[in-house]
Amino acid sequence: MSGDWTERKLARGLAIAASAVVASTVVAAIWTMGSPASQRLVKLDQRRVQDLQRIEMLLGSHHRNHGALPPDLATLARQPGQRLAIADPVDGAPYTYRIVDKDRFRLCAVFGTDTATARPGEEAWAADDWHHGAGRQCFERKQEHTP
Repeated sequence: MSGDWTERKLARGLAIAASAVVASTVVAAIWTMGSPASQRLVKLDQRRVQDLQRIEMLLGSHHRNHGALPPDLATLARQPGQRLAIADPVDGAPYTYRIVDKDRFRLCAVFGTDTATARPGEEAWAADDWHHGAGRQCFERKQEHTP
């Protein structure tokens, strides 16, 4: 009878220890990777940056082919053969595009995260010229003339 009691006590102690290890592993994983909600915000911001990069690339192509920037993003998106996201993936609000002068433009989007406070490993996704804070952020770009 005494051996039964000792085995149950040992099994109970091992179960508690295993539970503690699992709980601490989950906490460490969330600490390292961020919560699922914060991971989702990072993924959405990655998508926004990719959209803006694609818009920038197509604006450059339009500038080279037509000698001028298009009047708006809708004009750019209507080009044959182009598939272009010109609106936020969450709320559908259009990205802001404004011509500054004949060679410069400004693109704006609303971000959910701040790349300056990214966790280790998260900061690598944003190229230096696309670092941003949370909230509405704008990026001014210049198109180079080609001979």
